[in-house]
Amino acid sequence: MFKEIKSLLNLNWIYFFILLILFWIGEINLYSAAGGSFDPWASNQLIRFLIFLPIFFAIIILEPKFIFNFAEILLIIVFIGLITTLAFGYTGMGATRWIRIAGFNLQVSEFSKIALVIFMAKYFHKLNSEKTIGLFKSIIPLGVSLIFFVLVAIQPDLGTALIILALGLVVIFYAGIKLIYPIISLAIILLLSPLLWNLLKPYQQNRIQIFLNPDLDPLGRGYHIIQSKIAIGSGGFKGNGFLEGSQSSLDFLPEKETDFVFAIFSEQFGFTGSIILISIFFIMFLIPVFKTFKLTQVFNKIILFVLSFKIFFEFLINISMTVGILPVVGVALPFMSYGGSSLLSNLIICALMLNFMSINEKKRMFS
Repeated sequence: MFKEIKSLLNLNWIYFFILLILFWIGEINLYSAAGGSFDPWASNQLIRFLIFLPIFFAIIILEPKFIFNFAEILLIIVFIGLITTLAFGYTGMGATRWIRIAGFNLQVSEFSKIALVIFMAKYFHKLNSEKTIGLFKSIIPLGVSLIFFVLVAIQPDLGTALIILALGLVVIFYAGIKLIYPIISLAIILLLSPLLWNLLKPYQQNRIQIFLNPDLDPLGRGYHIIQSKIAIGSGGFKGNGFLEGSQSSLDFLPEKETDFVFAIFSEQFGFTGSIILISIFFIMFLIPVFKTFKLTQVFNKIILFVLSFKIFFEFLINISMTVGILPVVGVALPFMSYGGSSLLSNLIICALMLNFMSINEKKRMFS
């Protein structure tokens, strides 16, 4: 089940240190969001990180074959968790997204992304003799993706649901489906967009309307994005300096510890700091992707590429929300937004990538 402890010596230490750098940037940002105080966010996030570290290292030394064999069981566990969330979950801010476990609010939908990718990686690994994947072969993974999408969307959590669906489609595309099918799917979605609009809840429609024109309600629904743009713009090229952001220190910016942490960072460190942060995330994405070029096993390649894409994709969505390129959909900034479930799920993903980047492929790893 586990590798030898000395296998930790084969880790990609550059990737590990990038992870630590991002976490500490997040800690500094949460410290500044609280006006120069570790309480309540920075201290709680650090405690969570330390509690999660044993899980992190345990996953790093798991045998890849165990992860491969555990794929369906993990998928079922997460499916049951999503059903349990809808039936007995904790409701906050009008949504039922959490299960209370020992005083900790667990957001199962965060872990459904991992379970889905591992399951689909195993599924397509067994079809690796085919150079291209037809539509019929993609029905099962596409169906599972849609089920997870619906279960999360009705919580409601449309942002996470769309990421789940996007990850499912990325796996199918990466596995080798013919290009015509994604094109047809996109055309169908565009044709059904008027119907999909009517299926959205009023607050979700409001978010899209505010995204298109924040001035519709500058003191209400559009307040968040307007203040976020002001914070980012006030940072200029070099930033206002650490703990010198007026939008954060004077509490003009709501949800500054979660959805809008990038605005806080950009206000203090400016365009220069933002470019450095974007570069760090981009390097973090590329390291596992470059490793896939040296691998032949489909399961390993999908795990590394798609899970790395997941972290970078959420980063892009979050900063796009804060600058007004996308509607506000409540997607956390990995390792920087305050939240236990997001932190734990991303640590698990990074542990999986460190695990799979350290393996030496044999002729046949999985059966």
